[in-house]
Amino acid sequence: MNGETRKFVRLLALLGGVGGLLCGCVDSPFTPPPSDRASPIAAEADATAADSVRRPTFADIPEMPTDVPKPAEYRKAVAGQQAAGRQLTRDTAADTFTLTGTEAFAARARREAQVPPSEMPTDADRAATEAFAKAARSRATPPPSKPQ
Repeated sequence: MNGETRKFVRLLALLGGVGGLLCGCVDSPFTPPPSDRASPIAAEADATAADSVRRPTFADIPEMPTDVPKPAEYRKAVAGQQAAGRQLTRDTAADTFTLTGTEAFAARARREAQVPPSEMPTDADRAATEAFAKAARSRATPPPSKPQ
């Protein structure tokens, strides 16, 4: 059994070595292709590609933020939210509402809904309104009819 494992490892090592040699012969996929010399911007493209561009380094990684809450603070906030939810459920349970004091509520609503007698229209007001409407109807002209 151990002899077969050694054969398998040798085969993988041989295949890895051959693959490495073949990859060394092939151009890197990260090198840019040559520019087309017939292009009017070939020189500018080559110059831009040759420019050294500053690449980010590990030093460019910003410092760890200090205002991030700790896990205990998150736990405390979640517990507070859950406690508020439980309190709301208790406060709005089906047996917490009663229909007491409805007469006082209804009396207040009736007082607020009553129109003062001075603002109620009189018969003279109604007659003046009707006369105005009749005069407006007599002055109105119907829209022109469509030609047939």
